[in-house]
Amino acid sequence: MPPKVSINLCCYNSERFLEDTLKSIGDQTFRDWELIVVNDGSSDSTEAIVDGFKARGFPVSYHYQENRGLGYSRNRALELSGGDYVVFIDHDDIWLPEKLGKQVDVFEHRKDIDFIYTNYFIQKGERRSVALKGPQPDGEVFDHFLRRYPVSVLTAAIRKSAISGFEERFDTKLRLCEEYDLFMRLLFYSRAAYIGEPLAVYRIHPDRASTRFIDEWPDEMEDIIGKYKKVLEGFEGKHAEALRYLYGKIGYYRARAAMAEKKSEKAREYLRPYIGVDPRFVVLYIITFLPSVVWHKVVSIGSKGYFDT
Repeated sequence: MPPKVSINLCCYNSERFLEDTLKSIGDQTFRDWELIVVNDGSSDSTEAIVDGFKARGFPVSYHYQENRGLGYSRNRALELSGGDYVVFIDHDDIWLPEKLGKQVDVFEHRKDIDFIYTNYFIQKGERRSVALKGPQPDGEVFDHFLRRYPVSVLTAAIRKSAISGFEERFDTKLRLCEEYDLFMRLLFYSRAAYIGEPLAVYRIHPDRASTRFIDEWPDEMEDIIGKYKKVLEGFEGKHAEALRYLYGKIGYYRARAAMAEKKSEKAREYLRPYIGVDPRFVVLYIITFLPSVVWHKVVSIGSKGYFDT
């Protein structure tokens, strides 16, 4: 029989953190899983580390490919997944032991749910803090997620049958938002469940794609919105208010980049169309008149956790 859960792990030069990641998978209290590893052209000891994990008796399906990028690798792992449910972990992430068991329990008892996400810890160095404060949405979450997206991919679990009819799964053109794009297309039609207990650890370090490619976020989001207008029937009309707020966030990220280059007038151009959307955009617009160093300081303190994706 195929396993209940397929774990998708895509690797690229992963030796720095991979041992800890694999250990957290091996420590899961829920045991009916397979691990699909796609090595996207690593030149370090990634393969040897995976081989060592496999030698300890864990069910690992390992696949090496020339470097094709994360979106392609995620699609390959998904194609190779035989489980009813698919979960995702990147090579520098950690799961707590109860993570899979709690998500499978929700899927088994709630047939109306196709997507589950959980709270998680953010780790900087040795310090951990809880990522999501207070209640988070579940049920029909698409509109809320357009405004503020609380999902970290290492916490996500999907019912594989819910995406069986998708012509496109992970968009290989995206480097930063490929999982957001797929999950949101799923959630346009499906319901989500949220587990408030932190069940994973997201490491913050300079080598993460979300750190290296953050300036690409506005362009990728505009491409995604354009796609949704074409493929999601009724998207613009039903979610017009949330969509306008999302455009405001895109303007904020463009303004942030402009202020980093000390182009305050350009930053105001990006923010001006959205100052009526939310009082926070008014504040952001006003502080562009301050020196850029002050602007960034105020933004880093005042908007942390609200404007960031």
